[in-house]
Amino acid sequence: MTTSKDKRIKKFKRKRIWPSIFGMLFMVFISMMLIIIVFAFSVTDIVQRKVVNAEILSAEVAGLFEGYGTDEETANAIRERAAVYIEALDDVEDVYVTDKQGNCVWSCYENRPDTDKMAEFEFDTGYYSVQHNIIIEEDELGIIEVDDRGAHLAEDFYDKINFEELGKRAEESGDIPMYTSVMDFSLWYVLDVDGYSVYVLNSLPVYLSDLVGVVSMAVVLAMLIAVFALYYIVSFVGVVRSEHRTSRIIYTDMITGGNNWFYFIKKGTPILKKNRGKKKYAMIHMRMYKYRSFCTCFGVRKGEELLEKFYHVLRRKMRKKELVAYHENAEFGLLLAYTTREELVQRIEALELAVEQSIPNIKLYFGYGICEIEPKEHDIEQLYNNAFTACELLEEDAERKIAFFDEEMNKQRLWERKVEDDMENALANKEFKVYLQPKISAAEEKLAGAEALVRWIHPKDGFIPPNKFIPIFEKNGFILKLDDYMLEEVAKQQAEWISQGQEIVPISVNVSRAHFTREDLAEHICEIVDKYNVPHDVIELELTESAFFDDKKVLLNTVKKLRESGFPVSMDDFGAGYSSLNSLKELTIDVLKIDADFFRNVEEVERGMLIVSEVIDLAKKLNMKIVAEGIESRDQVDFLVQQECDLIQGYFFAKPMPVDEFVQKYKHS
Repeated sequence: MTTSKDKRIKKFKRKRIWPSIFGMLFMVFISMMLIIIVFAFSVTDIVQRKVVNAEILSAEVAGLFEGYGTDEETANAIRERAAVYIEALDDVEDVYVTDKQGNCVWSCYENRPDTDKMAEFEFDTGYYSVQHNIIIEEDELGIIEVDDRGAHLAEDFYDKINFEELGKRAEESGDIPMYTSVMDFSLWYVLDVDGYSVYVLNSLPVYLSDLVGVVSMAVVLAMLIAVFALYYIVSFVGVVRSEHRTSRIIYTDMITGGNNWFYFIKKGTPILKKNRGKKKYAMIHMRMYKYRSFCTCFGVRKGEELLEKFYHVLRRKMRKKELVAYHENAEFGLLLAYTTREELVQRIEALELAVEQSIPNIKLYFGYGICEIEPKEHDIEQLYNNAFTACELLEEDAERKIAFFDEEMNKQRLWERKVEDDMENALANKEFKVYLQPKISAAEEKLAGAEALVRWIHPKDGFIPPNKFIPIFEKNGFILKLDDYMLEEVAKQQAEWISQGQEIVPISVNVSRAHFTREDLAEHICEIVDKYNVPHDVIELELTESAFFDDKKVLLNTVKKLRESGFPVSMDDFGAGYSSLNSLKELTIDVLKIDADFFRNVEEVERGMLIVSEVIDLAKKLNMKIVAEGIESRDQVDFLVQQECDLIQGYFFAKPMPVDEFVQKYKHS
């Protein structure tokens, strides 16, 4: 998978998840902050109101001591009245009175304030205003700034609430009264009255009833948070389920209904990375041959059902941390663990048997390319490409259907890539050269024709033989351009010899079977040759017998047009493959080329000679010229002369040679 494709798939899968996650987290954060802020302001307000109430009460208590220094009788009356009044007040714990020198003149319960902690404080009730001091007990809440009006007390309020004590009370009584104190703190208020300092110790308890509003508000906000959280959780779950469905769509093959190639790559890579040489793994390219024929016979739908059945059979045979996926064109990729090559081959054979048993009445044909994976290799696509390369080297009719990828195959692949990279420039730079192999008259043993063969003279690699590049060109289609190039070069050479007054012999040029897919081939060939005003009868067009098994109608029509245009047409390599007499019946040609393999490499030489003799006799009766190619011995020549063969081509007389050498040897002899 390309990096761009991988990024697009990942982006598609995650594009809706993160907004939901961030939205939920942001909403929870904002809601929690809102609760904290509301709670803090509410508690601050509670504490401030209690501080203000304590200030008012302290002023009332201090007012009792007006005229305290008038005389002893008045002072006693004030003390008695103050004691009764203070005892009736729940929130006043003590009153401490000092003279101007700081000496205690009276104390209700003998609590002594720490005067070093005094701070001035001005307070306004709305009715009257007094200026006095307060003393905060440090062991309760610490020193605070006076003008904060209780704000700092509120900051420590929550930490001072004794929840543990409340819990114990609830267990003992089964309930907690609303006027249960959850926190107590004390403040000394100091007021000057008639030259005396009156210290009033106030108790400021906070009850559960004071917190009802705060708790109610917190509950409401908590419920809102819960609603929003539930919404986002449901939304998040929906997104996760949607992503799961999306992943299933992305990683599901539309033909087999199983895991597709994206899934194979996604899961295979981590399996190999985490393995680290603990197990041996092999990448398998499994190909079904003749799948198109199956679809032609039974229909495309049946073909897809067949692939689906194959997949599920293979999937059931996979072990833990093994993978299978449909690739394309009746091909499957398998990632298998194994111990030895023999065990791996047996496993593959067992898989093939299981697949064949799923379709008992149809003969199936498979080929396998195997790439054994080294410990540090985990590029799934490259490994599969190696297995594919190994399978490509198998022939459909090969007896052994399993091939292991090796370094030579890699070299071959690199060579094919190099050939494909260089072929266009080679054609433009005329690196392809025409070599001519003479055709000798069997009766007179003199030049009677030639065959044009291509040779590649590479500027760096030098001479490249045809078998190193022709099969590659036939596979990638470049052979069409090369055939046109060779035809034009031969026509140009014939034109040059005609202009020089040289004796002309027919030169045959190969026409690949790939050309016969176009219906205007005859017109195309005429157009190339006619550019040089060369008679058509001096250029012979060779086609292989295998072309007869493609589009027969197009072939017959093209050959007819070429012969009508004056081009001699020959059938090359007759006898090298599965020759058909039916092709001779339907295809009218001028020359039949018999391959030397027709009577060579057989167990009985006489038997081979007899067959060749009969073929020559048949061709004569059909008014065809006979060319025997690949002749390498005098015995073969003598036999062919005896059978009245027309032309002989082979190393016995001459190898293919450059045009200059051909001219020197045959044009000036």
